[in-house]
Amino acid sequence: MKEQPDATIPADRSLAVFCDFDGTFSVQDVGSTLARERLAERRRQLWSRFEQGEFTAWSYAVELFDGFELPEAELFRFLQTIDLDPGARGLVDWCEAEQIPFQILSDGFDWNLDRLQTIHGVRFDFRANHLEYHGDTWKIAPGGPDPDCGCGTGTCKRRLIAAYRRRHPGSFCVHIGNGRVSDQCGALESDLAFAKDTLVDVLRERGRAFIPFTTLDEVRLALDAGLRAGRERGPR
Repeated sequence: MKEQPDATIPADRSLAVFCDFDGTFSVQDVGSTLARERLAERRRQLWSRFEQGEFTAWSYAVELFDGFELPEAELFRFLQTIDLDPGARGLVDWCEAEQIPFQILSDGFDWNLDRLQTIHGVRFDFRANHLEYHGDTWKIAPGGPDPDCGCGTGTCKRRLIAAYRRRHPGSFCVHIGNGRVSDQCGALESDLAFAKDTLVDVLRERGRAFIPFTTLDEVRLALDAGLRAGRERGPR
């Protein structure tokens, strides 16, 4: 594995921060926790088939959640049990203060992210898969898949970061994540990756340098130090 990368943010490049939600911005993974609580046997059966390569991440989600019956009020009560990382608000506030674009990239669902912002009193831009209710029944759709990427997710993070680069040439893109499936492509596409949990393992396997973290407070402090170091060093 490569050495830990230099976290200096070049002064002549505009910083943009992209952050996974489940297990990164939040403590719990919303979809996995809900499935364990409400769809345990179905999840067990489908997960075994997913591990055998029968499903992509998105087709697994469709098999598990499309047509799932759960009243909106029950889902909202469940979402009230989801905690944010202790450094989540601080990272959002820091980005706002520094006028740095911040966006959540999630392979979860927009319905949940909208309500979690209300529950926790925090606001952020995001891209995610779509969930709408037909009565008490879920109907889901992908938020932005990329058939040319190997991630197989409904919301491909490589695709979204690459699209941001095209709109903002010369930008310095940071990706923060924790999962080997949905976060790998975003981490590989970024200029600087922060990783924990299973994302650490896959980036080591790929020989990709990254900065390990435990909480988003550590990420914020590292980015702040990197931004200041870049300003002191000046343009390259």
